[in-house]
Amino acid sequence: MATNMMNADPIENADDALNKRAEAPRSLTHDEKKAAEAAFRGEPFNPAWSAAAARVYEGILMAKGVRSLESLADATKDTECVMS
Repeated sequence: MATNMMNADPIENADDALNKRAEAPRSLTHDEKKAAEAAFRGEPFNPAWSAAAARVYEGILMAKGVRSLESLADATKDTECVMS
């Protein structure tokens, strides 16, 4: 077994280690948890939350099949009728 490690490509082993580290799960931050709860409950996104919280919120909405807030806002602008 020792000969296998000696003959292994060190660059490939380093890449494997980096990939494993990138895939490791982590705990959500406080605002990411709040964003997740809001998305599941159908509550609005709080703009004071971080960009990471926004990704969590949008990801949950997408997984639930809800269109993103930006696309909903764009659709409203396109169909909104203004009376003058």
